[in-house]
Order: sequence, then structure tokens, then C-alpha cells
Amino acid sequence: MLQAVTEDIARLPDCSVVTTLETGFHLSPNIEVIRVDRPNDESALFQRMLGEVDAVLVIAPETEGVLAQRCRQVVVANVTSWNCSASAIELCGDKLKLADHLTAVGIPTISTLLVDLNQPTASMSFPVVLKPRDGAGSCLTFLVENCQQWEYADQSFRDADASHKCLSQPLVRGRALSVGVNISLDGERIECLPVGEQRLSDDGRFQYLGGILPASISTKAQATIQDLVIATCRSIEGLAGYIGLDLLLTDDESPLIVEINPRLTTSYIGYRQLYTESIPMRWLLSADKTPPSPCRAGPIEFAPTGKA
Repeated sequence: MLQAVTEDIARLPDCSVVTTLETGFHLSPNIEVIRVDRPNDESALFQRMLGEVDAVLVIAPETEGVLAQRCRQVVVANVTSWNCSASAIELCGDKLKLADHLTAVGIPTISTLLVDLNQPTASMSFPVVLKPRDGAGSCLTFLVENCQQWEYADQSFRDADASHKCLSQPLVRGRALSVGVNISLDGERIECLPVGEQRLSDDGRFQYLGGILPASISTKAQATIQDLVIATCRSIEGLAGYIGLDLLLTDDESPLIVEINPRLTTSYIGYRQLYTESIPMRWLLSADKTPPSPCRAGPIEFAPTGKA
């Protein structure tokens, strides 16, 4: 993903790219790379580089507030950010707060509760899905269908010192979909990209196995999802750049918002194959500009590593 987005940004007019990178990894020759070996070195280097650049795209997980904290550093340094605002990241990165927000504004989503892992499992209604409030990449995500599976998930949360942030959701059957969205940096123009199909593991852990663009769904479902995605994005102030939404399409073709990823997602790899121009160019278009249409219809398949 880093390789892809740095190449795309480098294609922008009068734009050069510099990024930090761990020793042993390589990018295109036209990307300036500063090698770092330790997290502390990278943190200090990031702060120093803020005084040397015109714009920043932070690539980091929202877990433990890392992404929001870095984006705040960018704003404090008075550098143009190509990310969502820190407040939008914090809302989307907290699955409980996001579910409460979506419910409050009338966006269909999955009922989400903070769960006490110490409560007797006999009082639970199985099946349920357990996940952390701020998890990414299906980390600590479990389908629980009985007391034995509950105990295993419980121990996994305890081992990770994450019992205090365990959420419970009812299992909702449906097709796992995702949608990439380009939002102008002023937040005014929202471009909903083609709906994609997500491949998830069937072992009860919902591991991401890659995707297909576009998804094979009805025209009506596509239109409904696009309207829902745009309404969802309009309801959250501060979304900008590229973001990804995860959805479920139920058997009666009713879409539900599952999560919002306020950052680059793996599906960016697939979307960039649909367009002739650099996707980051679309973030910079003003509200009155119409982006060009995709140059390919697909299908495009990609692995969780991003490889097509």
C-alpha cells in the first residue's frame, strides 16, 4: 500500500515524495526514503520532517490513538494534512462511539455494546461477535457460538490486556462489502467509488483475505449503498482524503454500515487499477469538479497483501 500511494502522489504535478521506511524494505527509485530502525527514531524524525514539507499523508493504525495523535502533530505544525481531522479519526476509530453516532443520526448499523467479560455466559444470547473498540485488521475478533468459545475469546482479551474495551455485536448474516471514498480536503466533494466484495475467513475470526472490484450486486443495491455511504460521510465532520467503509448487505439487500476506516485501506490497491490518473489527485479536486470515469470495468482481484 505504501508503494502504491507514494507512486501515485509522485505522479502529481510538481510533487516529490519523501517517506520513512524500515531497513530491508524498498520503494520506487523516484521516492526519497529515510531509513529508520527504531520507533523512537521514527517519531523524532517525523516531527523534524514536518518543518520541511508542504503536505503530509499519515499512514498509521487508529489503534491506541496513534493515527489521531500524528494528525494532530501535522495541524500543530501548520502543515497541510491529507488525512481526516483528528476528531473524525477518533470517532471512527472508536467502534462504540461510531455505532452510537450512526444510530443517533438514523444510519443503519449493527447494535454494539460494551461487554463485561466477567458476566455469566449463560445470560448471553449466542451467536455474538466480540471485537475491541479500537481494533484494526480483525485483531481480537471472534465469532462466539457457545460458552467454550466465549472462554477462549475472554482469555485472548485478557492476554492482550484488552478486557476493558471488548464490544459485543449480534451476528448478522450477509455479504461482506466495502466502499472506498474520495473526499476533497475541504470535505465538500464526496466521491463514492465502486462497491467491492470482501473475502473473509470462515474460521470465526473474520480475517481479511482480499477483495474483488466491483462486487457482483444488483444495480438497486449499488445505488442504495452509494446513497447510504454519502449520507454516512455527510454525518461526520472532518472526513477527508481516502477512507474506506465496511458494510453488510443482508439477504433482502438492506445495507448496514459496519465500520469506517478513516485512512488508506488495502482496497486502494484495487481502486488505483480502475483509474488512469493518480487517485490522490481526486482528493485535491474542489467541490465543483467532476472526476474522470474509471478506465476499467473489472473484475479486479487483490490479496490482503495488496498484490493483484
